Amino acid sequence: MAAYTDYSFYKEAFFGDVLTQETAEKWLSRASDAIDNLTFSRLQSAFPADEYHAQKVKKAVCAVAEALYFIDLQQKAAAVQKTQDGSYRGAVTSVSSGRESVSYANVGEAASGYAKAAESSAEMDMLLKSITVRYLANVPDANGVNLLYAGEVHGVPRHSYSV
Repeated sequence: MAAYTDYSFYKEAFFGDVLTQETAEKWLSRASDAIDNLTFSRLQSAFPADEYHAQKVKKAVCAVAEALYFIDLQQKAAAVQKTQDGSYRGAVTSVSSGRESVSYANVGEAASGYAKAAESSAEMDMLLKSITVRYLANVPDANGVNLLYAGEVHGVPRHSYSV
């Protein structure tokens, strides 16, 4: 599946400055997948025809893509690393030169929302949902159904899922 937006929209309409042309395709695609999960895949069969609503979807994808990118950076920075002596340590949080002191992060010590999301899939889900809701609240699909509506819609075919 292709992403719901592209690097051109990201740079020119969303005014994004985090993703590069080389990284955008990966993160925009993953963001589109995340938004499909939150919108019950309604966009696959009923992407909004109205330009205003289509732009809201594309902006949501861009914002979620940036969040996923920052979460990935945080996961890499906070990854537990194996030292030469075989022990494990967290990410470096501070280094002092006089008498050489190095401090390492404890697991769960993260302060930012991205750091919390990097540590917990539940936190990541909450962060991505809050970003998505900010952009897609009251945005209908092409059938007029709110993208975030979780109930059954009579007269509108449900997207079939295959596992």
